[in-house]
Amino acid sequence: MIAAIALHCPAHADERLDGLKKMNAEGCESVIELDKTAPKDRKLAKLYCTCVYDTYFDSFTQAEKNNMFLGTPAPPNMQKNLQSRLQAAQAACRKKVESRS
Repeated sequence: MIAAIALHCPAHADERLDGLKKMNAEGCESVIELDKTAPKDRKLAKLYCTCVYDTYFDSFTQAEKNNMFLGTPAPPNMQKNLQSRLQAAQAACRKKVESRS
């Protein structure tokens, strides 16, 4: 019961999201050459991957966070929405990162 209450606390949720962002960004960097949407310059990998997963996880709705962390029922079309948001984050971050180089 206490754990469930703690999950509703913004600081705790932020820590979990920060962990997911970091883990996914590091995974992205390790396989950057497989990402067809990533910038070709390997030096941009960290900036690109961090941008993608910050943007992606920041777009989660509260219902989606509750599904991930609390196991509540998934909102309708959650998987489809998350996939399209990941693709949008990749496209936006590629433009952003390449414009800086």
